[in-house]
Amino acid sequence: MKQDYKSRYLALRGLITVPGAIALAIWLSAIPLLWIDHAFDWPEFAKPEIFSGMSVETARNVLGTIAAAAITTLSLVYSLVLIVFTLAAGTIAPRLLKRFTSDRANQITAGMLGGTFLFALTVLYRTGPDFVPSISIAVSMLLAVVFVLQLIFFVHAVSRSVTIDEEIAEISRRLENRIAWMVRDEEEQANAQSSPGDFDHAIASTQSGYLNGVDENSLAALARKHDFTVRLRFKPGDFILETQTVALLSRHPEKEEDEIARLVCQCLLILPSRDAVDEIEYSINLLIEIALRALSPGVNDTFTAIASLDRMTSALSAAVRLGLRRRDIVDSDGTVRVEMRGLGLENMLDSAFHPLRRASADNMLMMEHLAQALSRLHEIGNQTARELISSHAELLLKSAKSSDPLDSDFAALKQLLPFMESGE
Repeated sequence: MKQDYKSRYLALRGLITVPGAIALAIWLSAIPLLWIDHAFDWPEFAKPEIFSGMSVETARNVLGTIAAAAITTLSLVYSLVLIVFTLAAGTIAPRLLKRFTSDRANQITAGMLGGTFLFALTVLYRTGPDFVPSISIAVSMLLAVVFVLQLIFFVHAVSRSVTIDEEIAEISRRLENRIAWMVRDEEEQANAQSSPGDFDHAIASTQSGYLNGVDENSLAALARKHDFTVRLRFKPGDFILETQTVALLSRHPEKEEDEIARLVCQCLLILPSRDAVDEIEYSINLLIEIALRALSPGVNDTFTAIASLDRMTSALSAAVRLGLRRRDIVDSDGTVRVEMRGLGLENMLDSAFHPLRRASADNMLMMEHLAQALSRLHEIGNQTARELISSHAELLLKSAKSSDPLDSDFAALKQLLPFMESGE
């Protein structure tokens, strides 16, 4: 049941929940404003000059115009968003469409337009020959001004969001923040890890799908309560089959075995599709997909691929300096309660550089920038990272050699990898 609620919530995210909440909030604000207008019926001489002498017909025309403009603009906004973002996603990467719909500028714009329409419609409904709500009409006009300004900002935000350099920078920023958070978290836990017992009790998945998230606090509390350790066999983003073992326990529960298995499965959010846009591997894959599309013969945009590589290198810098290990959740006494599979440094470098190296074998410009990226990471990396980077540099040289380059081109490529000459 808990999984069903989470699945329904995630399915309703994007251009539904936040715009809906904003629209409802603006609409409900009409109730107290109309009450104030009713309770404090201003005499004609006390009204602001703009509303003095306003007839019922004029008030209805103003409110009707605002409501019609808001709902018409809302329909255009949704249409343009879907058309522009679908075209952009087809050019850049199709998986970006889900991130576009979660953009705050799009959500706020849709919510304000919907709320303005409902507000003006409600005030229009209450306006009659014996009641012209001056304050509510003033707020309706203020909302109209605000939604025009928001619409201008929306056009600006959309034009920037479909620019490929801006999109690459945004993805890399989220990736960098996520990696930095993992590095800090692992530094705090580095001296407090111990792993008790053998893991011989298996927990099977109750459904097939992608692991989109783990309720870490609930899982750790469950393990603490029953005094065992949970070892997760998958990391967020992995695909799981029904009845496949998703977790192992350090000891067999003495009682309520089925109940504990059910509670463990409830802590794992398994959905039909991947929804973890901010997850590290997913963000790396997005940057890789943009770069591979740019390197394809149909697009042939090497400089976009170079931009993706540069931003990805920047995001990986913290992991290369400090390293990434498995992320565990421990008690205050240092006892590990949840062992979580993570994306280690080796996996991260493999995911980032292997596809680009293979796709760039006959593109010397891209190969040179790959060599420069590896040199930069090697310069700031720790000993473990330098060994991994050296292995990637060796593969890069072999790939370049296999494309039969000119001797001068190959020599220039080797000069970009000075640590290979020195044997560091």
